Amino acid sequence: MIGLMFLLAFGIYLAVSAWVVKATVHWARRTGRGVKRWGFVAAFVMYLLVFWDHIPTLLLHKYYCATKAGFWVYKTPDQWKRENPGWAETLTWQSNAPDYQSPNITHGYRLNERFAWVIKTDESLVLPVRVSYETIVDLANNEVAIKRVNVGAGYIGRFEMLRFWTSLKPCISGKNEFGLYLDEFHQMGREIK
Repeated sequence: MIGLMFLLAFGIYLAVSAWVVKATVHWARRTGRGVKRWGFVAAFVMYLLVFWDHIPTLLLHKYYCATKAGFWVYKTPDQWKRENPGWAETLTWQSNAPDYQSPNITHGYRLNERFAWVIKTDESLVLPVRVSYETIVDLANNEVAIKRVNVGAGYIGRFEMLRFWTSLKPCISGKNEFGLYLDEFHQMGREIK
């Protein structure tokens, strides 16, 4: 039923757009103006009425994917264990990581007494583009051990289905590697049986 309503609305939009372009071309011909130029302007204006955010979202998403997305390893679990001998054995493993709260943090999970998985998301004010920063942080000195930056685009919530053309494939870097390192930091302190 919803699909039929979308098709009906899109059909009405196309019909109105075709009528506006045709009327503009007729007006341009009658007044001796450039028919192609005015027809293109009318079509472009009709396109922008609904799809004004399509091209800017594509461009901003591509720019952020090229400049911000990535995966960085500053310190592996083995390096941390070598720098902090004996600490890994004192950590307590929990199967469910509790929430981690700190100022300026969107959300996070405490992996053990020493490490937290912190997730912060920045959103564009006008366009539906999000940059998500995931880090594994040593809580003793606030050093970032692992960092991954992902970029996504598309509306979330009520407008998600209405503005589907802004949904783009996310730029996810180091998905598997980040998960492996996250698991290693989380497993510190777990007794192997």
